[in-house]
Amino acid sequence: MTEPPLEQTAYQESLIRVNTPTPFPASQQSIRLLLVEDNPDDAFLLRELLRDAPIPFVIEETSWLSAALDRLNQGGIDVVLSDLSLPDSHGIDTFRRLAAHPSRVPIIVLSGSHDEAMALKTVEEGAQDYLVKGSVDQPLMVRAVRYAIQRAASERALQDERNLLRRVIDSLPDSIYVKSADGRYLLGNLAHCHRLGLASPGDAVGRPSSDFFPEDVARGFQADDAQVMQTGQPIMNRHESVGDGLGPLKWLSTTKVPLRDAQGEIIGVIGIGRDITARKNAEDKLARYAQELREKNSEMEDDLNMAREVQQAFLPQQFPSFPEKAPPEESALRFVSKYLPTEALGGDFFHVLAISDTQAGVFICDVMGHGVRAALVTAIQRTLVEELQPIAHEPGEFLTQMNRALLSILRRTRSPMFASAFYLVADVANGVMRYANAGHPRPLHLRRSAGNVNFLDGGNVRPGPALGVFDGTVYRSFETPIEAEDAVLLFTDGLYEVEGKHGELYDQALLLRAVERRLYRSTEQIFEETIGEVREFSATRSFEDDVCLVGMEVRKNGKNLPTGADEDFPAPGPS
Repeated sequence: MTEPPLEQTAYQESLIRVNTPTPFPASQQSIRLLLVEDNPDDAFLLRELLRDAPIPFVIEETSWLSAALDRLNQGGIDVVLSDLSLPDSHGIDTFRRLAAHPSRVPIIVLSGSHDEAMALKTVEEGAQDYLVKGSVDQPLMVRAVRYAIQRAASERALQDERNLLRRVIDSLPDSIYVKSADGRYLLGNLAHCHRLGLASPGDAVGRPSSDFFPEDVARGFQADDAQVMQTGQPIMNRHESVGDGLGPLKWLSTTKVPLRDAQGEIIGVIGIGRDITARKNAEDKLARYAQELREKNSEMEDDLNMAREVQQAFLPQQFPSFPEKAPPEESALRFVSKYLPTEALGGDFFHVLAISDTQAGVFICDVMGHGVRAALVTAIQRTLVEELQPIAHEPGEFLTQMNRALLSILRRTRSPMFASAFYLVADVANGVMRYANAGHPRPLHLRRSAGNVNFLDGGNVRPGPALGVFDGTVYRSFETPIEAEDAVLLFTDGLYEVEGKHGELYDQALLLRAVERRLYRSTEQIFEETIGEVREFSATRSFEDDVCLVGMEVRKNGKNLPTGADEDFPAPGPS
């Protein structure tokens, strides 16, 4: 290409002359037009033509195609008005280079001659219009520019929509295709292309199924297509096996719906094919695994039933009398219990010890978690309770030794385990109750003669840590008087850690008030009614954790024992 003169090179380096028209009202939107014209007279006439246009125009000019392309790189141009004959480009190539620019700005071609062939060629390749210099007045020019911008915007939106649709269907793993009424492919996505063994989706266009599938398979596809087009009824998610007798059998999930034109007439078929071979194989394996699992579950269920029976056997089936030989109705202490595990095996446990004819020990604990692990720890604690019987009269020492023994066992396990516990000793001969707490919910002391209910908290002293957490922990004992008609309610946290309909919790304060309202009722009534109240409060009408309750009622103590009761209540031996 011939180098431009020096003065034109300087002009090209400046790139653009800006001609700002007479200001228009701010409410009117302006159009920024890039004029690519190497004839100064023609450029002047076009500027004058648009100077008083009803729409404000901001005109930027250049006579070089390279400068025009550089200006388009900067953005902000609404429309290009370009001659085809420029110093650095000529003919249809000028338009093609402008049209290839990624900005996709609408282009109106200017020409000095009535070349219908050239006009048609540029419009076919994407020009918005073709205007002949000297044959255009202002209204025609304004209308051509406005229509060019609107058409280009519509075409860009349509092209973007097409590109988006193509990206969407090409990204799907399902095989998507469209067939004409004569059974030839009109469109297909990448998955369909790969299924047919082709390099590009366009390679299938115009070809029938018989070009890609065995004859009997292709006939089946054609019969399905004909059925859909004749009846207008779709085939939805039909599972069918496809094989050529050489490779492994494949399974497809096929959906076919009629393709209709703008008038609603059926002109073909839209198909979606999903390869479900892996799923079918997985279903077969799953069916085998499910059968094996049912058999294993049955065995496990039998084991759990046996474990549940063993765990239930750990809990007291009947309670001792005080003194030992007294009939239950004459016992100085009476016990009531309620146990509601959330699973077959629970983590709560309690036990009542007959320390002497006048002393009873009540132990309750809550092991972390549920199921078999928690049940095993409760079994360990049941054994420890029996082993620690010689020191059962001293609550603090009892929990201290239990913590030491439990830690020595749990250290050998991989997963951390711990248990909260509370232990009390009721001494009816001396009218006192001693207790110690290892991170457990505080029991309630019902003092019916005084008409109040209090927590057993050692004077608001913080309880010791849970069992199985810290080595060397020494638990402290506390003491409080008891009288005839008193009752003590011991429980695990599953009773009150319940969420209501609005996310609120049924806390210990609510539990205290619930028991206060039922102070003079029997322990059985208190248990049943309180459990019902908590269930009513719960958003799920159920408990999320194991619930264990143990009640101890004091019927007699040293202050109101009948005359001659020494035989029934001998003085306790030395501790």
